[in-house]
Amino acid sequence: MSVRILVPVDDSTAAHRALEYLIKMKDQISMKVNLLIVVPMSQLEYHGFQQAQLEAITAQSIAHCEKIVEKHRAELENAGIPAFTRVERGNPAEVICRVAASEGVDFVVISPNGSGKLSNMMFGSVANKVVQECHLPVFLLR
Repeated sequence: MSVRILVPVDDSTAAHRALEYLIKMKDQISMKVNLLIVVPMSQLEYHGFQQAQLEAITAQSIAHCEKIVEKHRAELENAGIPAFTRVERGNPAEVICRVAASEGVDFVVISPNGSGKLSNMMFGSVANKVVQECHLPVFLLR
């Protein structure tokens, strides 16, 4: 039986670290990986773009994210790990927790992006919010 793992990704060093860890573990654990990338809509809406501009930027962001998540999928598949992709829009921590619950994964693997401690203390990182809010086990890689 394979363990189903959700891995939120982007194009950061942290995401690459999480994937490298899974590749190292592939001989110890039979796994299927769901890769998730979230387009943070609140950041786009915050800038006050007109609707047409917002739609164009959103479409470009989604297309860019699809390329990133596909690159990560190919990396895992080349290592012999079955991987599936998903692109969502919204608040990253909320979407990660919702997708983890709806996809029936066994746990989430996430790595903090390394933002400054002051930033994390004031605003909280996505990884911290996932650890606090997700109702499934969360494996936090540092």
